[in-house]
Amino acid sequence: MRTLTDDNGTTWTATVGRESYGMQVILFFPDDGKGVRKALMASDTRLDAQRELADMDAETLRERLDVSQPWEAESPFGGG
Repeated sequence: MRTLTDDNGTTWTATVGRESYGMQVILFFPDDGKGVRKALMASDTRLDAQRELADMDAETLRERLDVSQPWEAESPFGGG
């Protein structure tokens, strides 16, 4: 699990999740509780995804938040 603060001052908790079709994603949970977001990861397994997140520098993590999609959104990752 990681934490970060965006340009608007919102603090987010980032953790590894999995889409129903097996792809690993970073799940971003805002501290204010207003909208979980997701971003696709390169890793194929949960263990690799946890390592990927742990090894990610803060700038890259913020970039992933910037390109993330709402959890409820139609998936741009090839599912629905």
